[in-house]
Amino acid sequence: MSAPSSLLQGIALLDAAIAQERSGRHGHNASRLSEATGIERSRVSRLTRELRDLGYLDRDDTAVFSAGDEYFRAAGALNRPWLRAAREDLRVLASRLGVSAQLMAAEGPGAILLRSEKGPGVSADYLRPGMVTPIWCTGPGRALLWDHTHEELQTLLDSVQFVGVGGPGAARSVDELHQLLERDRDLGMVDAREEYVEGVQEYALPIRDSQGIVASIGISGGALSARRVREAHEALHDAHTHLTRLVREP
Repeated sequence: MSAPSSLLQGIALLDAAIAQERSGRHGHNASRLSEATGIERSRVSRLTRELRDLGYLDRDDTAVFSAGDEYFRAAGALNRPWLRAAREDLRVLASRLGVSAQLMAAEGPGAILLRSEKGPGVSADYLRPGMVTPIWCTGPGRALLWDHTHEELQTLLDSVQFVGVGGPGAARSVDELHQLLERDRDLGMVDAREEYVEGVQEYALPIRDSQGIVASIGISGGALSARRVREAHEALHDAHTHLTRLVREP
């Protein structure tokens, strides 16, 4: 098995530190982060230093980590009026289709979850606002790359480790990712099957303002019948149209 990439380990550390902070309990230091994530102490020290340099983590005088300014800048998108209004669209998608519905935004080689809703009986407790996943192997993540050329993908993902990341259907190289994007563009929608989690199918679309892609909307769940797939496509397009209009309002 390939070793986890630095990107995924960094995401795990950020998620663990912020989850501990949100819990109201005393924050994690490097040793506690190592215990919580299973990442060896020396790598925790290096990766948390990089996350601090990027502004995603802060460390106080007692060596306890907390969310940094860049994390709050990204999470601040939750205060945008269109994103608050999107909650109803996500709820309708989730309840109508029996899936989870998400809005994501790009954050370097990762995709940050802005908001999510899940339908009755859907188990998706891992979905938490602010969590970051690899941008190339989730449906909503890949929708954020819709306009990227092969060269732009290469630049963005030059240092990531593809092998060992994601589910059985995930891209294992920039070339494979580019081919999937070309197929998605022909289909008019991202269709990601078992690319992040085995057994999970995702559909997604990019949301644009006048400057370009600002977010993506997607749904994920188990395999659907042909009729339900048509319903999912129609419902996702309706929500996408509504959110695009809201995003472009002055």
